Amino acid sequence: MSRQVINTVQVQAAAGRSEELGRQLQQIVETLRAQPGCDAYLVDRCPDDGDRWNVSARWHSEAAMQAHFNCPEVQGFISLIDNRLARSVDFNSFPVV
Repeated sequence: MSRQVINTVQVQAAAGRSEELGRQLQQIVETLRAQPGCDAYLVDRCPDDGDRWNVSARWHSEAAMQAHFNCPEVQGFISLIDNRLARSVDFNSFPVV
């Protein structure tokens, strides 16, 4: 039996670019939520820090999540730094208990 997993991405906006970052994250998420094995892909602004955004995805299995990491659309998160929309991008994943 495969185990559901969740991956999260915390993105800190570059100074003065939080709104633009939020729009770009929403575009990335809309593309990625169509990936096979994806139950949900969400983006939310942190209520305590208007420059931090949280992205989370829930997957049917670790294999589905790993396949997702290999798709070119995931590079959209890395390009946020290259395009100076974000100061940092932190990735995490864990099994659903």
